[in-house]
Amino acid sequence: MEYQKCLFGKTVVDSTVSDELSSDEKFELEYYETTNSAEENKRKFGIEVVKKKDEDEKFNIESKIVNNLSNEEKTVKKLLNTLMMYKVTPTTVDDIISDIKSM
Repeated sequence: MEYQKCLFGKTVVDSTVSDELSSDEKFELEYYETTNSAEENKRKFGIEVVKKKDEDEKFNIESKIVNNLSNEEKTVKKLLNTLMMYKVTPTTVDDIISDIKSM
């Protein structure tokens, strides 16, 4: 499998966005477009969401990859834009994608 990813965008979540974070807490979210070039005439485009957080001199990374979402790149880019706008985390991305597909 030939798997590639390309950074789509980044955003920061802090206490101004989330009530669950204290004033000195924040984390970064990165959104990637993924491509599986081995898939021919199938859904070769997907996404990856990465959460990065500094905690007590430790670097915590959480990631979720969802492959084979669409055969159209523009569909995945639109999805990535929505995920980034609403600051969707790796923990909730599967549920959000399911909700979007059912609309």
